[in-house]
Amino acid sequence: MNEGLVSIIIPVYNGEKYIDRCLESIFSQGYKNIETILINDGSTDGSREICNEYAFNYNNIDVFNIKNQGPAAARNKGIKNSRGEFIFFLDIDDFIESNAIGLLIKNYNQYKADIVVGDFKNVGKSMTNSGHSNVFSEDKLMMKKDIGDYVKKYLKKPNRHPLFAYSWGRLFKSSIIKNKDIKFDEDLHTFEDVAFNFEYLKHTDKIFFVNQAIYNHQMYDSFNSATMDIGNNPKKLFGYKKALENVKNFLECSDLENINIKKEVGHADVCYTIIQLIRTCGQINKNNEKEIYKLVHEIVNELNFRDNLQFYSPSKGDSKIIPMLMKLKLVTPITKLCKHKAYKRYNRGNKK
Repeated sequence: MNEGLVSIIIPVYNGEKYIDRCLESIFSQGYKNIETILINDGSTDGSREICNEYAFNYNNIDVFNIKNQGPAAARNKGIKNSRGEFIFFLDIDDFIESNAIGLLIKNYNQYKADIVVGDFKNVGKSMTNSGHSNVFSEDKLMMKKDIGDYVKKYLKKPNRHPLFAYSWGRLFKSSIIKNKDIKFDEDLHTFEDVAFNFEYLKHTDKIFFVNQAIYNHQMYDSFNSATMDIGNNPKKLFGYKKALENVKNFLECSDLENINIKKEVGHADVCYTIIQLIRTCGQINKNNEKEIYKLVHEIVNELNFRDNLQFYSPSKGDSKIIPMLMKLKLVTPITKLCKHKAYKRYNRGNKK
């Protein structure tokens, strides 16, 4: 029975109101062979002091400090300083069930999968499931072909297949990450998890999915989450471009049958572009209006994207008008329609 050390890596940025809940969920684990690595990323609230106090009182907690480098850099710092046989990523505003690590280890021992993924719940004002139930009705051991089939479904409806959208809530093998020098891309502000997962997947033979919610993911209203808020950089939401390159590389290494990689990835590129343009245009205001219009112009004129438009094949519920406007390079109608859709979807808009 493998009871190897599990390194739980937690980026911390201004998370003082969540630290207790997050760490208490680790202390409650039935599985005890755990080290906790807190990476304080230049917090301006009381996070650093709280983390240091926990590290002082518990000998299995270490704190490292970096300065405003983002979650990708924080996780890389954690990986570098981890000692565990397994790595588990946890966000500071999230928390895990008391059986989480034990259940993942139990299934690792039984199936020896290269990743063991637990299901999750979204928590906030309301609690919703992960969406995994659309694909998985029970525990599932996925071999190479199964993984490839899932990736094809992901590329068809990327926002409906979250298995590889997140790095948290799963056991990674430290030996694969370190021996293959797999890192989070620190230039990405979004989709760095997707890029990391598909780089890791190139070195895996099987995945085990646990059909039980072991992870609680904090949801925020409107555009308050890091994956939605454009801040002063509208381009930050478009990290999927690099992530899809990693997906493409994974597919090319997988020798899968009956898949047109260029077509599948091209369709996903258009899907993600529509999703992220809606999120971006929903935050348009007088200060960023010119920048967002410029961004939309760049996107619809980019040669690779224009080539990918031919592969877009909408299914029920997918946008048909926006890609038509993209083909015609109609920047103003695209921006206004995306803003309208954002208002309807996220209950937020600027009608000025």
